[in-house]
Amino acid sequence: MNQSLIALLALVLAAPAVAQDEPAAEEAPAAEEAPAEEAPADEAPAADAPVTEEEVAGEEAAADEGSSEPWALYFGADYVNTRLSVSAPPSAPAAEFDSSMIRVRAGTAILDGIGLELHYGVDQADEAAGEVTTDAYYGAFIVPTAKVIEVLELAFPVGYARSEFDNSGEALGSIAYGIDVEVPIKGLWSALPDVRLTGGWMVYYQKSDARVYGANFGLRYDFAL
Repeated sequence: MNQSLIALLALVLAAPAVAQDEPAAEEAPAAEEAPAEEAPADEAPAADAPVTEEEVAGEEAAADEGSSEPWALYFGADYVNTRLSVSAPPSAPAAEFDSSMIRVRAGTAILDGIGLELHYGVDQADEAAGEVTTDAYYGAFIVPTAKVIEVLELAFPVGYARSEFDNSGEALGSIAYGIDVEVPIKGLWSALPDVRLTGGWMVYYQKSDARVYGANFGLRYDFAL
């Protein structure tokens, strides 16, 4: 009996110590898992960082630059020898007259391979040689183009032209058309400016009462805005 009482008393005294040791063993995993749960919390502020006005403006500017396209323009100047052929009196019997002008051209590409071109003429006639003056010349043309080789292009202006000669006060206006051969010298050497040598033939007026036609040669300069 004494031994049984002693053993029972020892179990009663040992029970509190066992109860305190078991929670300490369970708290260890919780302490080890805490750093792993805190890692996503440290990354959250970076994902939620506000976008500044400077960043928005920079993105919009980059988008505008990527979407905008340069505006292709060109200017040209030609020396034109024209022939005025008149079929009706009072010009008979001398029915043909020569004239000349500097033709200024300005154009832009409206579609791939098609341009819009405006003309203006300045008289260069030598009246001492019997030429008639070109008092006025205006024109507006649609110009399809085709590249034959790298250094050779063809242009086909089609539109409307209006001319006045020899202080007659009569305007000759009609459908006009022609062909131009253009040689881009930039194709020969890329370091050169985009200048073209041009030459061609135009019919400026063609009706039953008269015809105006002639050859031209000059330069054209292309650039972009």
